[in-house]
Amino acid sequence: MAVTRSHLSLPPPPLPCPWLVFNHGEHGKYSTQTFFNTSQDTYVVERIPELCDKIIFTCSYGWLVLLDFESDDCFLLNPVSMKKIMLPPLQSYPFLCCILSSPPTDPNCALIFVCREKPSALYATVCEGKIYGLTLDRSLLTVDIVGSYLVVTQLGAEKPPRPSVRGTSRSDCNLVDSCGELFLVIKSYLGMTMKIRDVEVHKMDFSRLVWTTVDSLGDRTFFLSITGNCVSCSAAESGIKHNSIYYLERSDRELYGKDEESIPT
Repeated sequence: MAVTRSHLSLPPPPLPCPWLVFNHGEHGKYSTQTFFNTSQDTYVVERIPELCDKIIFTCSYGWLVLLDFESDDCFLLNPVSMKKIMLPPLQSYPFLCCILSSPPTDPNCALIFVCREKPSALYATVCEGKIYGLTLDRSLLTVDIVGSYLVVTQLGAEKPPRPSVRGTSRSDCNLVDSCGELFLVIKSYLGMTMKIRDVEVHKMDFSRLVWTTVDSLGDRTFFLSITGNCVSCSAAESGIKHNSIYYLERSDRELYGKDEESIPT
């Protein structure tokens, strides 16, 4: 599939479809960003100073959580309004993922970083205002904010099945919130390679606390992130292919589709 460069001279306007953003180039004033439009297969290269030399931890509710390379500064940024909310400095801990419980305009909004040292959850998301996490052994849990404490509760849900395809040595999981429903996407890899062997989708049936196999996403499209932050959108509204899953892999700049077809960026 051909990808063309747009001749826009300004950063792309906000559209219903997800935009993929790559930070690249040298640090400092020479750092730039590539904005890839997933519905039109076009891209623009621009430079937004607020994104230069920053780690993008997550994107939720239209806000980015950014950490400065050169300091411990951490802040929220709305890329449309360019409103910035400074956060307390972070120490240099490696983090698995970052969760924004609600929009920053909500007085009860909480920002949670999951540390790599003895994490209680490897994957997390927010569904219907509640924080869910998945442990290393694939147990489902909830996280409640009580005052200044986090209360973690095991739900006792049935664990999702192991990959059904033989020849897979490892798998990655992603929790996805979609229209108030909780999904689990499992990517299975072939041998010790980075090649995807199979992709399975399960949905949590909260009435029985079991994962049910999903054969079709219907009008939905999932975008999976290597940092754990995932997006679900309506294909009819965004103009992208429905019943599809797109994902990135570490150490490359390819956007992959559900059927393992790569779209060069």
